[in-house]
Amino acid sequence: MKTKLTAIGPYAAIVCAAGTSTRMGGKVRKPYLILRGKPILAWTLAALARLPQLKQIVLVTRPDDRAMALDIARLAELPRRVKVDTADGGARRQDSVFNGLKATRPDAELVLIHDAARPFPQKQALLDVCAKAAELGGAILACRVRDTIKKERSSASAVIETTVPRAGLWQAQTPQVFRRALILDSFEKLTRSSSEIEMTDDASICEHFNHPVALVESSSSNFKVTQPEDLAIAEAFLNSGIVF
Repeated sequence: MKTKLTAIGPYAAIVCAAGTSTRMGGKVRKPYLILRGKPILAWTLAALARLPQLKQIVLVTRPDDRAMALDIARLAELPRRVKVDTADGGARRQDSVFNGLKATRPDAELVLIHDAARPFPQKQALLDVCAKAAELGGAILACRVRDTIKKERSSASAVIETTVPRAGLWQAQTPQVFRRALILDSFEKLTRSSSEIEMTDDASICEHFNHPVALVESSSSNFKVTQPEDLAIAEAFLNSGIVF
């Protein structure tokens, strides 16, 4: 049975586009690479805008990318109901997200935090994760781990130490969705009490303060463009009709 959109107030989305893109290489950062005639960021924004209650997108960028990101938002031809705002990227991802959170509208019930280079979140998955976040306070899209996982003995030597049982393991994706009051309070607490702790994703911050976060199963098509070969994979998904 398909999930219906929850009847709560407006949604805001934070789109993180301030990363270094070191694994991609080249001079152009991932969100601004061209995929079938449009920057990846344009595909990402259009995908999020399919949520009818999305009223604001906060683009978190480097200052020198700000004008380009806003041009791309116009190229994405977002619905008029979606207002685009900006925030500065920080030294770490969590700093960037915190800056974005502070720029979200105060009346937003839910905040979606999403990677700019993850262009294909499916509409039904977006509806499902928002419904679960409205119910529990936080929820993320994720895929069950299918491959056997090996843990290395040390970072200096890629020798297997042990095999990690994959039962119960999930690969986190975005968007990660939270009630605005909950995630903003969690970020503020982290900044006050443990500013040196680095979290790899936003759900980790809620976990740190013992707030439950639901896992909502997603598709492998909701992948993050990270390496050059991922552009070909993204093109294949578009050709297949699975996305958009």
